[in-house]
Amino acid sequence: MNKEAYIESADAIKLFVAVGLSESTFRRKVREKAIRSHMPGGKQRGALYNRADIEAIINQSKKDNKKQTETKDFADWMKVSDLPAILKLDFAVYKEEMVGDIGLYISWFKKNDHITMCIFDKESRENVLAYISLVPLPENTIMEILSGQRSELSISPDEVEAYNRKGDYTLLAESIVVHPEHPYQLNHLLREVLNYWCTQYPERQITKIYAQVTSDNGDVIVRKLFFSPLYHIADNAYVLDLKRPGIARVIKEYQQHIKNKDCA
Repeated sequence: MNKEAYIESADAIKLFVAVGLSESTFRRKVREKAIRSHMPGGKQRGALYNRADIEAIINQSKKDNKKQTETKDFADWMKVSDLPAILKLDFAVYKEEMVGDIGLYISWFKKNDHITMCIFDKESRENVLAYISLVPLPENTIMEILSGQRSELSISPDEVEAYNRKGDYTLLAESIVVHPEHPYQLNHLLREVLNYWCTQYPERQITKIYAQVTSDNGDVIVRKLFFSPLYHIADNAYVLDLKRPGIARVIKEYQQHIKNKDCA
């Protein structure tokens, strides 16, 4: 092994911090095996980390930041006319695995036009970089779907709640899709949705977001946001309880905004 190819954690963290990446990001990359580690012979502590892996992650971060700077994106709630652009993104991500019922989604939209938030490229709605569909449903309906008693495609417009009442809402994350060339848009998307809910508080608020993971992409997202598994319901059922302190930065920011409104 070339000793110069491996560096100590303190030096690696300095390189991360210098480009705006956190120590926790470094630790996470190590856990995910994105950064190879080596323990010097005879030692139990003081692992060394592969410099090439570290530099590759830093370079990718710089590219992502450059793309984000160059892209004049904007967020907005989906309109029916945006469906072709959304389908184009779905195909780019899922290809032949796409499953859905456009007519059903339109019927949900007619009941509540604040279900799907999109990030659009530049000043055109023809290119969707990311979107999230959060369907407000009674909690017992969500449980039936997560447990496999029924499918998402069985949700009728009558079951979808409109945001015309004050109080708490439970949401089902029906879909979260991010263009593979724009992964940084995930946090942007989530912040836009949560900013909306900040404006609704205290008249209306989210208590829980449920998710049924059916893809590797979905699995990455629920882990990134620290959803809790609901193994007693199903192996792919998860929940994010917003009444409990968040771990992900975007969730903590939202909860702090809510707390600030309470204290105002």
